[in-house]
Amino acid sequence: MEYQDINIRRVMFYCLVLLSGFAYACDDEDDIDDMLESEIEFTNVELTGENEVPAVATSGSGSLTATYDRSTRILTYNFSWTLGDAGDNTVGIHFHGPALATENAPVVIPIENHTSSYTGSVTGTTRELTQTEEEQLLDGRWYLNIHSSTYPDGELRGQLLRGEN
Repeated sequence: MEYQDINIRRVMFYCLVLLSGFAYACDDEDDIDDMLESEIEFTNVELTGENEVPAVATSGSGSLTATYDRSTRILTYNFSWTLGDAGDNTVGIHFHGPALATENAPVVIPIENHTSSYTGSVTGTTRELTQTEEEQLLDGRWYLNIHSSTYPDGELRGQLLRGEN
């Protein structure tokens, strides 16, 4: 009986070790959700001068909605904007990264098919992102920046954060 008791204790011990390993591996629901989600949404991203680093004084604004497809590693986007001065020109639009909302970063992907007018909208897709770029994007370290002739370093900016912003 003593031999059987030792085996039961040993089996129970191994089960507890195994279960604690599963519990540890599953303790972060976001990681599990990330693995299951094939499309990541970036909705209602506000493009404002206040989001620029440093902030700029403009009455301009815009909004961005985007979807990242993890299977193709392509970001599909749709955004519109109006600069603060109707006499101004849009001189550049880019995705920048990696940077937090309080930082600036270099251009990662330029948006070529935009108007030079003070207002406009663009729908498009990026090239295939690298693994590192994907990680940065999903970590909230990319932003869209709209550059104007008045503010060549950026007049309107919006950080790409998942879900409702």
